[in-house]
Amino acid sequence: MEENRTAQQQIAESTTRPLSDHQRKARRRERIRKRRRQRELLFLMALALVMVSLSAGYWFWRHRQLSLSSPSPQPTEPPVLTVTPDANAQLVDDWQTTYRVMAHALGGIDGKDYTNSLEAFMVNYAGGTRLFEIDLEITTDGKIALTHTWEDFSAMTGLENRALSSEEFKSARIEGKYTPVLLEDLLQLMETYRDFYVIVDSKRFDVEGTRMIYDLLLQEIDAVDPQLAHRFIPQAYNPDIYDTLDQEYDRFDDIIFTLYSYYVESDGQKIYQFVQDRHVPVVVMHMDNDWAEKVITDILAYAKQQQREDEFTIYIHTVNDMDKALNIIEEQGFFGVYSDFITEQQLQQALAG
Repeated sequence: MEENRTAQQQIAESTTRPLSDHQRKARRRERIRKRRRQRELLFLMALALVMVSLSAGYWFWRHRQLSLSSPSPQPTEPPVLTVTPDANAQLVDDWQTTYRVMAHALGGIDGKDYTNSLEAFMVNYAGGTRLFEIDLEITTDGKIALTHTWEDFSAMTGLENRALSSEEFKSARIEGKYTPVLLEDLLQLMETYRDFYVIVDSKRFDVEGTRMIYDLLLQEIDAVDPQLAHRFIPQAYNPDIYDTLDQEYDRFDDIIFTLYSYYVESDGQKIYQFVQDRHVPVVVMHMDNDWAEKVITDILAYAKQQQREDEFTIYIHTVNDMDKALNIIEEQGFFGVYSDFITEQQLQQALAG
């Protein structure tokens, strides 16, 4: 017990004993070093914040200067699907009894129609389609552009509703990402992919307008390769236009008689007689109303009565439902369809199944 009290007294005395000069100086130096380290740390933190602020300010200023002095950069575009050309691909002469699908406006893409775009062509060509319908307009500098109308092109691009120059047309993006196609671009595709045909929807319903657009068409074709004219198939919208194309433009091997603007003032018997007299190879019609359906079914019925239904083929436009396409071909006896979203391979597989 006595030893414990002595130890406790020694501890108490050691804690209350005054410090020596040496100890006080040592503690003071330690406090000074600690405060110095704290000040240095605070200085470094403040310096880092200043540097970050200056750097952010500089890059903001630099970005602002670039945005004011340079045009806005174009968004990165996804690569266009390309199909390796088949060196052994052969152009089919009897296209109207071989291919059952005509790709409407170069075919649809991503659920969108009427784009007449490079990407749409590639997607549908990859799907086995070899008949491609195109729509035509003329740019302000006299080139043929593939678009349904300038109004439609405006709606799909956000540009002003007016005729564009070829440069304005090519720099636009359809639906924000698809590539517009001039006729000269299509001709280059025809040089690369040698086994497809082009069906021309000029939307010129008078003789003079027809001559104007086809003269320009042939002029652009001749600048690339005059032989490509044999792969273009005009559409005629009435007998006068058909006769004009047939008599004055013999460089086209075939002409389609398209009835959507003519059938109202005619009937199946008259049209069938014209088809027989002119040896029309292909007739095209829609079935969107009762009269249209009657006209086209009457034409086929007259041909069957005379056992001449094998002398021409009939395509129905525009059909995007596979069951409807199968009914048109298998049940109603028509040969094929114009479509946005059905490819040749898909339809052939459905018919085979």
